[in-house]
Amino acid sequence: MKKVLCSLVVLCAAMMVQAQTMRVGNKFWDGYSLYTVKEIRNLHRPNGQPNTALIGVHGSTESMGTIVYMTTKHDDELTLEKVDGKEGEYTIIPSRQAEECPFGAEFGWRVQHITQDGENFLAVRKPNGDVMWTLSRTNQNEDECKEWQMMMSQEEPWNAVNGQLLNRAYLSANVATKEELRLLRNKILAYHGYRFQSEDLQEYFGKIAWYKPVDDNSTIKLDIVEQTNLQLIKSEEAARR
Repeated sequence: MKKVLCSLVVLCAAMMVQAQTMRVGNKFWDGYSLYTVKEIRNLHRPNGQPNTALIGVHGSTESMGTIVYMTTKHDDELTLEKVDGKEGEYTIIPSRQAEECPFGAEFGWRVQHITQDGENFLAVRKPNGDVMWTLSRTNQNEDECKEWQMMMSQEEPWNAVNGQLLNRAYLSANVATKEELRLLRNKILAYHGYRFQSEDLQEYFGKIAWYKPVDDNSTIKLDIVEQTNLQLIKSEEAARR
């Protein structure tokens, strides 16, 4: 299993991730709540004194960072600070009224705004880099997002995992056990012919007609959805321990 995880790190590092700037009014759905970007501000330090100015304001002040503030209609808050020099990367920081960090994360954890292969979402990452929460960019309202989540839950995980970005709400509702999560995570790799070292995985996927092991695992390339789903499932397995 350690060899599988090490290979995963190599595969993920090989993928290029593009990012774009978030804007006021952008909405992100995490499977439970709809987060809307309410405010984006640049921190400035004019004449050596701390201050804030609306994003887009120019002058002699020195830019110190970008703050993205978003909320839900239930008054949940998520505040991000842009990581200097890293496009599309943010850090979760304390919000104005929220005493706890959302999603079971911790303040200081990274959030990546990913736009690649037609996808647009936020990925909340644990200190080890694994995605532990996803928020999909949407133009829908919360009721429409809930309907979409119900439709998504009708899709079997086995069929969805290689082609559809998952969220924790979906995994909680549709995958009952840690063993099922493990098989689902490795199905992502098996779909591409990953040659497993674990005997039980060799036996399990060896009985499936479409599984054709490759000669060299390093030739396997996962797209951004598969990378994210694999890490998300891995985090869900850890959470259920």
